[in-house]
Amino acid sequence: MSFRFASPRGPATLSVTEVGPNKVAYTVQTGSGQSRGGATGPGQGCVTVLRVNGSGNSCGPLGEAARPSPQPDAVVIQAATGQDGTAILHLVSR
Repeated sequence: MSFRFASPRGPATLSVTEVGPNKVAYTVQTGSGQSRGGATGPGQGCVTVLRVNGSGNSCGPLGEAARPSPQPDAVVIQAATGQDGTAILHLVSR
């Protein structure tokens, strides 16, 4: 499953590459690069932030974290596994 969207770096595509019980993985392709993220296990997640000057990933336990907050001039992508084994994907822009 793929989603196209506008990012600070131009057109981008978010592709969900794996979904299963307690597992989710994705790839983000922009004209100038690619980022990957994924989570395995209950309550785990990855966040990718796309900005004009680059991108960054962070993965680990989410704890009580919910949907990511919008950031100025950025697109934030969060893929997480719920405590009940579901996969959750958020795409947030400002």
